[in-house]
Amino acid sequence: MKKLFLFAFFVSATSFSQNAAADALIQQISNRDAYIVMTKTISPRIHCAAGDAIVRMGKSATAQLISVLTDENKGIAAHFILSEIWAARWEEAVCCEIVTDGTFEIMTVNGLEIFIKENELYAKPEDLKKNQANWKKITHA
Repeated sequence: MKKLFLFAFFVSATSFSQNAAADALIQQISNRDAYIVMTKTISPRIHCAAGDAIVRMGKSATAQLISVLTDENKGIAAHFILSEIWAARWEEAVCCEIVTDGTFEIMTVNGLEIFIKENELYAKPEDLKKNQANWKKITHA
């Protein structure tokens, strides 16, 4: 019984520690670190140490990332990180279906409509909410 208690305690502590680490790293990500590589395909990327660390954590960081998908300053970065972690669920889109409204270039990356102006990425709040709902479906299927 004592061994079972110690095992349960260890698993609980490890899970809490990973969640806390993921939360701390997610505080460091920003849409400013997100970018898109366009060659034969459209490939979402993020350039920051925190993003790389979250990708290495893998699927265990999914819940924390989903919780920030509606954040206008982190939602795109979180979407790109999830896209990397869950890469088996996506096929990179053939490049390049980019439209413009005269102010922004507009493209869809793994289901999220993204607006680009002066190399900064934006998404509408309602699109971020739809994207969050979509990720909940994808990761719980």
